[in-house]
Amino acid sequence: MATIPSDSPDSSSHFLRLVWQRWKQRRQRNITRRLAQVHFRLTREGLHFVGVLLFIFFGAVIRDINLLILLAGAMLGLLLLQWRFNTRTLIGLRASRRLSQSIVVGRSTLVSIRVVNPKRWLGAWLVLVEDTLYREKPVAQRIAVKAATIVDEVRPQGSGGGNYELTFRQRGKYRVGPSTLSTRFPIGLGRGWRTLNNAAHIIVHPSLGQLTPRIERLFHRELHGHSKASSNAGANETEFYGLRPWATGDSRRWIHWRTTARLGELSVRQFERQQHRQLNILLDLHGVPEDDEIEQSCEMAIAFVATLASSNVKRGGDRMAVAIAADQTFASVSVQSAVLVDNLLGELSVIAPCPQPELTKALKGIHLPLLKNPNLLVVSTRSNQLGPVAALRETDSVPDVPREVHLDEKVLERLKVRWLNVSAGDLEPYFAWTSQK
Repeated sequence: MATIPSDSPDSSSHFLRLVWQRWKQRRQRNITRRLAQVHFRLTREGLHFVGVLLFIFFGAVIRDINLLILLAGAMLGLLLLQWRFNTRTLIGLRASRRLSQSIVVGRSTLVSIRVVNPKRWLGAWLVLVEDTLYREKPVAQRIAVKAATIVDEVRPQGSGGGNYELTFRQRGKYRVGPSTLSTRFPIGLGRGWRTLNNAAHIIVHPSLGQLTPRIERLFHRELHGHSKASSNAGANETEFYGLRPWATGDSRRWIHWRTTARLGELSVRQFERQQHRQLNILLDLHGVPEDDEIEQSCEMAIAFVATLASSNVKRGGDRMAVAIAADQTFASVSVQSAVLVDNLLGELSVIAPCPQPELTKALKGIHLPLLKNPNLLVVSTRSNQLGPVAALRETDSVPDVPREVHLDEKVLERLKVRWLNVSAGDLEPYFAWTSQK
C-alpha cells in the first residue's frame, strides 16, 4: 500500500530559506537598478526658462504670431537637449576613491576620486562627485556637510580625477559614500544625477594629548630577574652579573683579560640592569552616552590611554596590557608594536560609555600580565567607593556570572589598584589634552 509523504520540518525550513534567498536577491536587483538610474530635475534657471517659454508660447497662440511659436519651439529644443545630454552623459560612469583606512581626530586626509568613462564616443564634462558622510559608531549620526569635488573632463574610454580633504572632529567609524555623480552641462537648465554603490569606511582614532613628567609616579619599576635580561645588558652598569663572549659595540674596558687569556677569545663582563616595566591599564567607561559631562570625561580617558600606548611604543621597552570595560569588552595582553597600537586605537575609536561595564570580564583578559605585575592602573569616569578589590571580589562571587569570566584567586590576593577618577580631575596632573570637538 502506497504511503503519502508528509511535510517534514527540514523540508519546510528549506522552502522558507529558499523563499528568503530569492526575496533578498530580488531586493538587491531592485536596489542596484534604482541606483543605476539617472534622475533629472530642472534647476532654478531652468524653471525661469520654462516660465519665459510658456509666456512666449501662449502669447504667440493668442496673438497668432508664427515667429514666436518658432522661438518657443527652439527654446523647447534646448530643454530637450539639456535632458538628453545629462542622462546620456552619466550612464556608465564609474567612480572610485582612494581613502586612508584610519586617521586621527583633527588631522586632514586627502581623498582622491577617479571617474572612468567606458563609452566610446560620448565624453563627460563638469561632473560633480559628492560623498555623503555618516557616523556609524559609537553613535549613529548623519553629517550635514557633504564632501565634493569637480572633474572637469572625462574623455571617452578615459578617466579623470579630483581631490578633496576630510577633517573629522569626533572619533568613530565613519561611512564615506555612496557617491553621487551629477552634471549641469552644457547650459545649466537642468541637473542630472546618479548614485553609485561604492561606500567605504574610515576609522577616526582619538586625538592624542601630552603626558607630563609626573606620569612616572603612576608606575613602579621592578626587577624581574636575569631570565628576562635583555640582549644589551650592561648598557647601564649597576652590579656585576657574569661573563659573556665579546659582541660588536662592547666597550674595551669591559674586557675580562684573565678569562680572555684562559679561553683564547675575548670575554667581557656583564652587568645587571633594571628590567622593563609591565604596565597594566584598565579603562572603565561608566555612564550614559547622552550626558555631556560624562562624554567629556570619557573622551579624556580614551585620549589618555591612546597617548600612553602610542608614547610607550615610540619610547620602546615597557610591556603594556590594556583592558577596556565599556559598551563592549576588549583586552590586549601586549601592546608593543605599531600594529598592536593601531588595533587598540581602532577599539578606542568606537567604544561608548555603559551604565554597567563588565570589569571582571575585562580583567580576565589580562590576568596573565597581572600575575607578573599585580599593580593595576584604573582610568575611570566614576569614583570607587567600595574599593576596587572588594568590588571585584563581590562580583566574582555572584553565581549568575559565568565561570569563565571569574578572576584567578591569585590575582585578587596580590592585586594593587591605583584608581583615577577622570570626572574628579585626578588625571589632570599627569595628562594635558584639549578637546577637538
